[in-house]
Amino acid sequence: MLLSGFGFHLVEFGHLAAYLALVVALIQGLSPLAARLLHRPELTRINFHASIAMFVLTTIGAATLIHAFVTGNYSVQYVASNSNSHLPIFYKVAALWGSHEGSLYLWVWVLTLFTMVVAFHGRRRYPDRLPMVLAVQGLLMVGFFGLILFLSNPFLRLFPVPADGRDLNPLLQDPGMVFHPPMLYLGYVGFSVPFAFAMTALITRWKSEFWIVHIRRWALIAWGFLTTGILLGGWWAYYELGWGGYWAWDPVENASFMPWLVGTALVHSITVQERRRMLHAWNLFLVITAFSLSLLGTFLVRSGVLSSVHAFAVDPGRGAYILAFMVTVLTVSFGIFLARGGFQESEEGMSSVLSRESLFVWNNVIFTVAAACVLLGTLYPLALDALSGGQDKITVGAPYFNAVMVPIFLMVLLLMAVAPMVPWRKANTERLRRRLLVPVSLAVVAGSIMLIAAWPMHWTAPVASALIAFVTGTIAMDYARAVRQRRQQHATETLWRALWRTLSFNRRHWGGMVVHLGIAIIAIGLTGSGVFRQEKAVVMVPGEIVEVGGERLRFDGVRSFVRDNYQAIQGQFTLLNKNVLVLPERRRYPVQDMPTTESGIHSTLWRDVYVVLAEPAAGNGVMKWGVHVYVNPLVQWIWGGGMVILLGLFLTLSMRRRERATSPAAVIAEAR
Repeated sequence: MLLSGFGFHLVEFGHLAAYLALVVALIQGLSPLAARLLHRPELTRINFHASIAMFVLTTIGAATLIHAFVTGNYSVQYVASNSNSHLPIFYKVAALWGSHEGSLYLWVWVLTLFTMVVAFHGRRRYPDRLPMVLAVQGLLMVGFFGLILFLSNPFLRLFPVPADGRDLNPLLQDPGMVFHPPMLYLGYVGFSVPFAFAMTALITRWKSEFWIVHIRRWALIAWGFLTTGILLGGWWAYYELGWGGYWAWDPVENASFMPWLVGTALVHSITVQERRRMLHAWNLFLVITAFSLSLLGTFLVRSGVLSSVHAFAVDPGRGAYILAFMVTVLTVSFGIFLARGGFQESEEGMSSVLSRESLFVWNNVIFTVAAACVLLGTLYPLALDALSGGQDKITVGAPYFNAVMVPIFLMVLLLMAVAPMVPWRKANTERLRRRLLVPVSLAVVAGSIMLIAAWPMHWTAPVASALIAFVTGTIAMDYARAVRQRRQQHATETLWRALWRTLSFNRRHWGGMVVHLGIAIIAIGLTGSGVFRQEKAVVMVPGEIVEVGGERLRFDGVRSFVRDNYQAIQGQFTLLNKNVLVLPERRRYPVQDMPTTESGIHSTLWRDVYVVLAEPAAGNGVMKWGVHVYVNPLVQWIWGGGMVILLGLFLTLSMRRRERATSPAAVIAEAR
């Protein structure tokens, strides 16, 4: 690496682009105010061009950092701290977001991308409100660029230049962590767009029926990315950390879960506002809260207040800045909401307690309570530690969260089963009873079978089984009824065409039902792996056999090998039931002298055999190895359910609002 070469000066060019981006963000944020004060309305057009310039400048900065990683420019302090000459190029690129400074830069890079998309989208659809929307986004970017350039600068130089870097955190040298953080950031930052619309609506008195239609798709996109990021994080934790689980209620896991819960309430609540002109102010509250919780996630991960595999920053100055920025956003946004929220009044009221909108309100209540419970369990230990000066430390772990969240999740399943069968405005109780008869019967049968077949067990297993059957039954019955109605109207259609046309004519509704089906599938995986998991920790020598949960596993010994960036000891186990190899590893990354565990997993649709190789111990002249074996039933259903959710989300987003208005089949289906 030549200190005087092209790569050396390219980083300075990227650094300059970042400073210019800060200036442009300030112009973008203040242009509507300048236009008003100077009585020059044409100045508002500046921030459209500013949004494009922001993305270009931020992309230039990101490109120079990626170039520094790929070429091994260790004069950049961030590169020297998070890369190494032996690191595969795939991880050199991903190292951009491998630590504090780069992850913040990725955050703002995504924000500039979304802002530019909003600018092009809004130029034709809402040109009069677009300047204010972009101004809100611009002021958010000012806050983040201030943090990046003055406290968490990824462009800082390092002299003397080291011969090699200190390497990327070995836990992050994994495909799951390459894709997991960007998905989360796309979700976090995605909620900034509804936030900007909400602030614009409050400031300019923009009526809800005009702006709510624009934020629905953005809310769904943000929710989809956040869902993907959470699932990828659980998948990574499952096979990488070697503890046999996928969700530990880690505070940083909770930080992504809270905006997901509020975002779920929001996407349901928007539907009520569109259909029944209700919950206007409540939706504003949910939008502000979802984005505020996204900022809270940023604070928890990057402030240094947590000790976690996810947490990066240790500088209290950075934490203080992020906290001050978050408090400022909260104070200003909720202050505007309290001052102007009364303008966004509901135009209609609740017609009946037994109606779809009523059940949607209960859905909102449950998800909001769930988010509050997670927030309490996450922040209370931090608050107690801060208030006591570090004297009182407590841990709120899985027992609390499971005790609180499992009943809430079961209530969500119940609402998912009943709500689609209840019409808007007011339900006919006799018709509802007929619609629910078959699904309720399926639920009773499923719960009884579980109770008889697996007794004794925790109470959640038969209840969850009954509710999963209830949800699946209502979706199937709803779809069958819609297909039957279509075939009555189009007698010449084949069954397969009727099945497809029913789905395609009302993709928004059926996309939501597919998402619900995905949640039910995930519930199967959570129930099976949570209630029926079996495990055993043993010490083994080659040739020994261990039996867990009906699975027989023979230890055949170990072998060693070396890769570019790590050394590995691989255990070789034969799963005798299937006559297949299971190969867990212990890796050591020499640059950081850090060991990691790579679990060996054999998966089927019904169970995972999960093997972890521990440290060796010599005894009586024979090398013995610690082995931890888990049998996790139905865990693959969690990842499969996630794929179904994304399929349903894609189906919903593929239907535009005007299609719903012009499709006769969709109108009939919506009226049911």
